[in-house]
Amino acid sequence: MPTEPESSAIRHILCPVDASDTSEFALTYAALLARKLGARVTALHVFELPTDIFPDDVLPMREEVEAKLKEAREADLIAMVERCNHGAQMTHHVDSGLPHVVICDRARDLEADLIVMGTHGRKALGRMLLGSVAERVLRTSSVPVMTVRKPGK
Repeated sequence: MPTEPESSAIRHILCPVDASDTSEFALTYAALLARKLGARVTALHVFELPTDIFPDDVLPMREEVEAKLKEAREADLIAMVERCNHGAQMTHHVDSGLPHVVICDRARDLEADLIVMGTHGRKALGRMLLGSVAERVLRTSSVPVMTVRKPGK
């Protein structure tokens, strides 16, 4: 049987976000939790490039598009971090790739003790049709995952 973790065992929280109000709620929750625990938060935004429009022979164009997207997403992420900070120590990262894979890799690389992420609370059919990053992270992460849902969603 696992032992109960001490609150001091959570020193680094990874919070994956997209542009939704649900993920902004989760980042605020992570910041408040981190402040209470004396932990730090890394906000992570992962975007996917549509690979079907970038065949192998246009790699330089793909790299240019990826760099511009990353720059734009980073500006949005910085603004979100500023809105959600609430006195917590926070950093941010923007990456490209399959969201659930990148999230789990970054959690491991950054030695996160907890992943806090928002969930839209979709029913089973919605998850089957649209997929769920949160569900995939829950199934594949080696780090504990806490999902939060914005009230009224």
